[in-house]
Amino acid sequence: MIKQTKINTRYFILCVLLFAGGITLGQNTVSPYSIFGPGEIQSKGFGTNTGMGGAGIAMESGNYLNNLNPASYAGMDSLRLIVEFGLQGKSYSLNTSRNSHSGFTGNLAYLAIGFKYTPWLAGSFGVVPFSSIGYSIDRVNYVEGIYHQYTSNYVGSGGISQLYYSNAARLGKHLSLGATVSYMFGSLIQEENLVATTIVPSIMLVRTDYMRSMYVDFGVQYKFKTDKRDYSLGLTFALGQSLNSRHSVSLYNSSGTLMQSDDYNTDYLAVPNIIGTGLGIKADKYTFALDYTFQNWSGIRYPIQNDGFVDSHKFTMGIELNPWEKRAVNVFYKNWSYRFGMNYESSYLTFGNSNIKDRSFTLGFGIHLYDGLSKLDLSVTGGMKGTQSNNLLQEKYILFNVGFSLNEMAFIKRKIN
Repeated sequence: MIKQTKINTRYFILCVLLFAGGITLGQNTVSPYSIFGPGEIQSKGFGTNTGMGGAGIAMESGNYLNNLNPASYAGMDSLRLIVEFGLQGKSYSLNTSRNSHSGFTGNLAYLAIGFKYTPWLAGSFGVVPFSSIGYSIDRVNYVEGIYHQYTSNYVGSGGISQLYYSNAARLGKHLSLGATVSYMFGSLIQEENLVATTIVPSIMLVRTDYMRSMYVDFGVQYKFKTDKRDYSLGLTFALGQSLNSRHSVSLYNSSGTLMQSDDYNTDYLAVPNIIGTGLGIKADKYTFALDYTFQNWSGIRYPIQNDGFVDSHKFTMGIELNPWEKRAVNVFYKNWSYRFGMNYESSYLTFGNSNIKDRSFTLGFGIHLYDGLSKLDLSVTGGMKGTQSNNLLQEKYILFNVGFSLNEMAFIKRKIN
């Protein structure tokens, strides 16, 4: 008797096409604070984690993928292929003590595929955002030596994406280890436009960092059971490192003609040591997750940042409720999963005595589809970042997340007599 493993070809081709089509992710920030460092660092997490406020460092990937901890992939079913992709929209309002501005933006948020190679080894690959830049700032300057005003408009765009490949190994019944190797790519673009006056000519200065660099992070999960609950602990670590990029500076005149251009390689873009810890509790009708993430930004310097960065601290808590046993004869809402999450972050940015903080609350739903394992994940996050005190800016936002977790029996074992 010979056993053969067959992949569901149609489903596999669909996954590859989705992956190829989403290799470039849109950037989803409008915050002027993204001018600093590598931009606004984007939160990890796919549909289930997003609905829980982004919590889940200790949670295994079961019928969905969890990229918060590379060790989580060891929990996947060995016969299934899982695809995660999501869309995000953002309604925002930017407010200072004098002005306000509002709008809406949206983009493809992430795309990932995961499966098990063996009963003890699993992996995932995909594209996720790392950081994002998006701002437009007007500033009034004075010509040195005389009282003559001119206006500079600063515009930022782009961001860094991660093309990642993760592997996880199950060591015994309780312990899982994982590692992720990422290729960081993207462009960080900063434009400075000088509005012409009688003395100052109209020019545009464009600074661009073309990111091409590798990045590595690691994860551990440990789980154990009691009579009524499953407990899990998670730990993640990413070593701080410089990111290689090609830096370009171009100067244009009022007619758009290139006047001067310089290119050189640089490694001043850097990310810090990042450590995350998590606790997970799972029972019949609920799953609870609590995370803490520390980013060691103090000591890292960027050319345009006069003040030093400070260490960042992030606390995330989430819960998923399944009040009713899932059955085909249930009223539709009884087969849904209900999710709630809270998030508090003190960022690496500080101005005077004001540290930029981000607070948010999330409400989410997991709607099971045709096979009971694939899901449509919906969530809404309302939050507030920054402050209007000390002439700073406050951003109020609502994030709309739509995620699809496609879970298919893709590896079929046939017996040949």
